[in-house]
Amino acid sequence: VAPRSAPRTYDGFVISVVIPVLDEARILRAALLELLRQEGEYEVIVADGGSSDGSCEIASQIEGVRCVRSARGRGAQMNAGAREA
Repeated sequence: VAPRSAPRTYDGFVISVVIPVLDEARILRAALLELLRQEGEYEVIVADGGSSDGSCEIASQIEGVRCVRSARGRGAQMNAGAREA
């Protein structure tokens, strides 16, 4: 995967893809790499809800992906991702 530059803005806005995860290490790397193959300008934020399998560390190793830790629960994770965006 080619390195991604900082996302461009559209009328001052950036498209943010927020992905909530909980113990998804087994499939996370492949899923993120596939997402990053898609065309367009966007940022990718993984919102980890307390994984014990290293999901956030895996996400953080991929260029162009940021990981934020949050409380458990889909709503809390999506809100944490939105704040990070």
